[in-house]
Amino acid sequence: MPPICPVCNGLVPLVFDCPRCGRSAEDAGRASDALGPYAPYEPGHEESRMRGSIEDMICIHAVHCASCGTDGEVTIVLRP
Repeated sequence: MPPICPVCNGLVPLVFDCPRCGRSAEDAGRASDALGPYAPYEPGHEESRMRGSIEDMICIHAVHCASCGTDGEVTIVLRP
């Protein structure tokens, strides 16, 4: 079975405090989804994140702070 993102699959919530104001930022989904409707399904999408070992495989999530409007990204390590 390929590794999965625990946040995308609802195993754990994404908890991230905004670096600007310190309030809780919201998960805005996978950052790659913003590249276009088919970006997650294009060849090389997941493979580009693999650097060799399973510990190095990641899923990048976009986050947004509703309090101050700050946007950012959080790196999630995939689980086997």
